[in-house]
This record gives sequence, structure tokens and C-alpha cells, in this order.
Amino acid sequence: MSLLSRWRARRASLAGLYDVRSLLMLLATCLAVLYHVALRPPLWSQVLAVPWALGVVALGGLARARPERHWYVALVAAALTLEAWAGWHWMVLATWATRIAGWRLRGKEVAGITAAACLLALAHRADPSVVVVLGAFVLLPGLFAAQGRRTADLIEELRETRRELARLAVVEERNRIARDLHDLVGHSLSVVAVKTELTRRLVAVDPGRAETELADIDAVVRRALAEVRQAVTNYRQPTLAAEISGAVSATRSADIPCEVTIPDTWDLPVPVEGLLAWTVREGVTNILRHSRARTCSITLTLDERSAGVEIRDDGEGPAQPDGPAASDGRSGPSGPGASAGPGASARPGASAGLSRAGGGNGLVGLSERAAALGGTITAGERPEGGGFRLHVRVPLT
Repeated sequence: MSLLSRWRARRASLAGLYDVRSLLMLLATCLAVLYHVALRPPLWSQVLAVPWALGVVALGGLARARPERHWYVALVAAALTLEAWAGWHWMVLATWATRIAGWRLRGKEVAGITAAACLLALAHRADPSVVVVLGAFVLLPGLFAAQGRRTADLIEELRETRRELARLAVVEERNRIARDLHDLVGHSLSVVAVKTELTRRLVAVDPGRAETELADIDAVVRRALAEVRQAVTNYRQPTLAAEISGAVSATRSADIPCEVTIPDTWDLPVPVEGLLAWTVREGVTNILRHSRARTCSITLTLDERSAGVEIRDDGEGPAQPDGPAASDGRSGPSGPGASAGPGASARPGASAGLSRAGGGNGLVGLSERAAALGGTITAGERPEGGGFRLHVRVPLT
């Protein structure tokens, strides 16, 4: 540890020992010293009282840093003994003892030390009003310290409760994921195991039935895979604001200006927001990889009944349906579920570019998600000609 680090650590330690209350008590001690000197007591009293007072101050810090019982007893004895032989004005030093007692939540000791200091002051023929004022000055630091200790304990308890709640939340989430995966995969794997064993026995005896069982196994595996994908998609649900922000950043990095038109605020159901967020991710990924666009735009529209997002660019339009490229997996989705709305089509490379983004299904995945929520998806050439347009609209009810 460097010299500077040591100094900072020591300064932090001193700051913990002598806070604002300690500085106020130190000021009162200095006033007591000045008052004692102004009384012109015998020289031996001046020589002995001032170091004694400084010793009480040192014991106050030591008893705070090392809360052993003997340091606290020495502090109380030193403060009250100085008052007993040097005069009533030294009763202010008892504040160091009451503060330590209050910090340790010893209310009876705070009251006892205050009472002893007041009685000693009265024994020195101090004015009763002065005794009351100084007694309050001795008592209040103890009460404030007790209140501060209760507050500190409450804060620590709240922190511990927060840590425990966070730990329990993690455990509960893990258990939920484990239950979901068990429900999704456990049954399917059990069926696959049983049918596999049956198929192994039927291969030599009844090949036709074995082929049927293999087809059932294939269907079970595909259904389980789709369920697992859906579960993972729900676990990793994106947010619309984050996806739009990421899309703007990504297109800017690719030197493609992106115009964003969105409302100031929105409050969408979680499934709807997830679908629109996936749409933004899919569409922007397609623009970056395959469009060769110069500009693009993202538009979010909301009304009382539905929400929609539209991604446009001025790059290469959709692939033509004729020719060899139409069947090589690059002309977009085909078959049932490929489009949930009119005019759906795909652009060159749309399937290849989108099928690897967000959920593993591309336009087919978007179509399935939109259909599940009663929405529509439109993918194809822009109405004004050229470029590509992807539009998804979902009802809110």
C-alpha cells in the first residue's frame, strides 16, 4: 500500500471516529479549558486539568474504535473524576461517555452518567439553571447517538433483507425455469425413449409400423424443439425501446441514416412489445446484411385498438418468384404460416438473413408470433416502388 493510500485510509478512520457530534463536543471541551484558565486556579490545577481533558477526548475516540468494556469504564471514570476535583464546568466532558453509551443502546447508562454529572455540579454550588442547561448538553449526545444507532441497525437490516429477497428471487427463477424445461422436455423425451425402444424391436419384425413410429418420433422431437424455442424466447424477451436504440446505433455504424418516428411514451402488453421488438431486430438485421440500402426508417404507430411497427429501406427490393432462386431458400418463407397478412413476400436473402436472428425463425417466426397474437405481417416491395417494407400490426385486446 502506498503512502497516499495509507493516509487516505487513516483519514477515513479518523472521520469515522470524530464526526460532527464529536467536533461539537470537542469545541465544548475547548471552551471548558478556556473557562478553567480564566478562573485563575492554582498552577498545579491548570497543569493537570488540561492534559486530563485531552485524555478524556482521546479515551472517547478509543472507546468508539475499540468497544471493549474497560475502555468505556475508564472514559466514564476519567470524565466524572475531573469534574469532581476541578469544578462543575468540566461536566461537559461527560458527553463523550453518554455518546458512547447511547451508541451501544444503553439508555440507563446515559441517564446515570447525566445524573452523576449534574449531582457533582450541584455539589460544587453551581447555579441550578446552569446545571439544567449543561445536563441537557450531556444528555442529548447520548440520545442522538442512540437514535443514530437504531437508524444504522435498521438500514443494515433493510440491506440484509434486500440481499435475501434478491437471492430468493434468483432461486425462484431458477426453479421456475427448471419446472418449465421439465414440463416441456421431460414428457417429450419420455415418449421418444419409449417409441425408440419400440421401433428398435419392430425394425426386423414389422418395418412398416417401425416407419410409422419413426414418423411419430420426428413429430414429437419437432414439437419439443418448437416449445423449447418459444420458452427461450419468452425468457429473453427484448424491449422495444432498447431494440430501436440498438437499431439506430447499428445503422449509423453502417453509414445508413435511420429516421425514427415513435410516440413520446407507450405502455404495451409484454407479448405485444416483445413481438414489435423482434420485428425491429429482424428488419434491421436484414437491412444491414442484404439490402445495400442508403437510408431506412422505423415507424411505430399506436392507437386505442392496435400497435404496429414498420421498417422501410431504399435498397434492393424483394426477390422475384420465378427462377432457380425462388426455391433455394433465399426468396423468403413459403408454405403455411409464411405470411399472416396480405402482400407478404421476401427479398433476396431475406430468409437467410432473418432466419438466424432472434428466435431462429426469420419471417416465418414473425408470422407465427403475429398469428398467435391475432396480428398481421406484411413483407414486400414498398408501395412507392423499390426497396423493402416490413410491417407488423397487432391488436391490443
